[in-house]
Amino acid sequence: MTQAIHYIYKYIMGLSKKTIFLIIVILISSISMTVINVASNVKFSRRSVYISAASSLTDVINGIIENFESEYPNITIRVSYGGSGYLATQIINGAPADILISADVREADRLIQQNFTASDSPVIFCKNILVLAGDKKQLNVSRDRDLKSILKEGKKLGIGNPDYVAAGMYTKELLTNYGLYKELSNKFIQGNSVRQVMSWLESGDVDYAFIYKTDAQLNSNITVLKEYSDLDNLNISYPMLLTNEGEANPEAILFLKYLNSDRSVSVLNRYGFIPDNI
Repeated sequence: MTQAIHYIYKYIMGLSKKTIFLIIVILISSISMTVINVASNVKFSRRSVYISAASSLTDVINGIIENFESEYPNITIRVSYGGSGYLATQIINGAPADILISADVREADRLIQQNFTASDSPVIFCKNILVLAGDKKQLNVSRDRDLKSILKEGKKLGIGNPDYVAAGMYTKELLTNYGLYKELSNKFIQGNSVRQVMSWLESGDVDYAFIYKTDAQLNSNITVLKEYSDLDNLNISYPMLLTNEGEANPEAILFLKYLNSDRSVSVLNRYGFIPDNI
């Protein structure tokens, strides 16, 4: 080996300076092209998917991600949870997101109107039901009583911020239809997500709260007093769509399809959500 190196050294030293310079330039160019090709391959073989999802979907999405990553271990799902309006605003302001799953069709439409997605209309992932809930330890309220008499009794009413939280928007719509929104506004404690509102009910910081039925089912100390669904003109749907970034990410397209799989539907059923095909 040493002798071979010695011969190579003698050969190189016998070359002209111009030839040696050309050899060095060629070697540097080859190395540079290799680095560029590796970087390009990394860029176009992206293995992460960024999701923005309504906070009420936390348990469902976590369950689906667990199943998905067990089948596709080389793909990492990164998810941010929050109020639907906050999530859409974050995406518009540049937050990374391949998929939005909102609790409000209007937030998905906002991304469509502002050209943050190539979709003409979102696909509905699932549906839910808005409920008036109370704490079983604190309340003994007859479900036969009308909404106004129940809410006038409580001092604090937890709702999501109607400007950013879908559950709050649905609550405002419901109470407005009943002519109660302005009348009860001094009782409102507004949260940044439906899960935050539920935590206030659990801790006794509010007397009643408008949350989703799926949230109420997570805590045995919470009781549902009233349910409001399509019968009250509340079509609570969860739209999902690919952003422009997601359209260019094959893994995001794969995960979006997985959200409609039978295995994902079983997770929806486990947590009380209504699959869109029902």
